[in-house]
Amino acid sequence: MKIKRKKALFVFLLPSVLFVVAFGVYPTIYSLLLSFKDVNLITYIRGTAKYIGFSNYLEVLKDPLFWGAFKNTLVFTGLSLFFQMTIGFGIALLFNYEFPLKGFLQALIMVPWVMPIMVSGTYFRWTFGDSGFLNNLLISLGWIKEPIRWITSEKLAVYSITFANIWLGIPFNYLLLYTGLQEIPEELYESAEIDGAKGWQKVLYITLPCLKPVILTTLVLGCIFTMKVFDLVWIITKGGPGGASHLFTTLSYSLAFDRFQFGKSSAVIILMLLIVIALVFALNKVKIEEG
Repeated sequence: MKIKRKKALFVFLLPSVLFVVAFGVYPTIYSLLLSFKDVNLITYIRGTAKYIGFSNYLEVLKDPLFWGAFKNTLVFTGLSLFFQMTIGFGIALLFNYEFPLKGFLQALIMVPWVMPIMVSGTYFRWTFGDSGFLNNLLISLGWIKEPIRWITSEKLAVYSITFANIWLGIPFNYLLLYTGLQEIPEELYESAEIDGAKGWQKVLYITLPCLKPVILTTLVLGCIFTMKVFDLVWIITKGGPGGASHLFTTLSYSLAFDRFQFGKSSAVIILMLLIVIALVFALNKVKIEEG
């Protein structure tokens, strides 16, 4: 019976394992191999790419665009995680109480998360355009005299795409945190009220400590999802203007399909992967210590 169960388990797990190998392990190993070769369009087609060691990594690390993408990725990820978590937590606390139209509003909050990225990206590109909705609104209210270059300014572009990503990620954070709140025993709050605890004290000394595992898990998942964002940024700015809003993902794509420098593109992705692994490892270590 044990052998049959193991065989059945293997059969059920096999599709998942094959999927992970085909779309996760193989592309990663292939990208790692490409990062050590001089691969461009000609050498790729002819199959004559030469092994050049760490040259691609050295050239990438000397490229100002890489360090610009590094800074942008940190800003994009840091601000996204902070505001998604903070706003999501606030909404979760609000919906932890019963009030009219609660179900309808909960469904409404999930709209950004279920909306196709193409639609969301196009909406924000139109909203933040020089002659888009936001500038027209601010001008009509008399708050500005001329359009603000939200996505065509080297200084503002990265913050505009970060705002868009925050809006998209709030529902995910809210959902996880709200689920965690439902698991906190009501007796803890009742006991705190008897001891004279006020609302903010209950949040600080009961809610947050009980939610620590959920918060850390949300941060880990948010870090992974945010670092690999590509489509939203590409739709809104394509990494522009002049590469000012490039993240690791968009820079890698641009190197591969605009310049056909596949080796450098792979090097950027591998460096990004190492950073993600380091961040996730650090967050998981904090989670284990808290546990």
